[in-house]
Amino acid sequence: MAVKCWAAQTRGQAVASITPYPNADALTRDLAAEIDGLATPDALVIGALGRVGSGAADLCGRLGLKVTGWDMKETAHGGPFPEILQHVLFFNCILAGPQTPVFVPKSALDRDRALRVIGDIACDPDSDFSPIKVYDRTTTWDRPALRVQDAPPLDVTAIDNLPSMLPVESSQDYAAQLLPSLLTLGDLEAGVWGRAKAEFDRHISEG
Repeated sequence: MAVKCWAAQTRGQAVASITPYPNADALTRDLAAEIDGLATPDALVIGALGRVGSGAADLCGRLGLKVTGWDMKETAHGGPFPEILQHVLFFNCILAGPQTPVFVPKSALDRDRALRVIGDIACDPDSDFSPIKVYDRTTTWDRPALRVQDAPPLDVTAIDNLPSMLPVESSQDYAAQLLPSLLTLGDLEAGVWGRAKAEFDRHISEG
């Protein structure tokens, strides 16, 4: 979504509403057509070793974008992270928690930056732990981008049900992850079910 937003922004247009694609190949072809003729942007992906981040990096790679992949090692020092502002696209793909540093502070809006689009795939602007401090609400399929600064432009895309953009593949992937656990329902004292029961009991005892 961030690539689509960047292409529209670069052409001086507002990004159009989005609809689902039949598969990832169709999405890739559409994005390639949208960026055709434009100077190729670079991208930084944080969470690049995870499922979401590796997927974002792979898509960027298939589009010919130069990708910088970061994970826990690169963010362990806690910031600040001026390198983020030196990339045209930034994808946040981590699950934030109390120890998560701020990646893009509010002050970034007034800094010199190459950054033009933030794809906050983690998409949790209401959380105190959100590492992206330049926006305060999610975006939607009808309005995929939120303009947070005009000169130079900076847009944020943060759609909380983005996997629905590829409904078939998302469903297949989710089912493949869920099925092994469902097959162990006969033994509720072990594995994922045993861990879930232990966690439930812990919260009950603390309540």
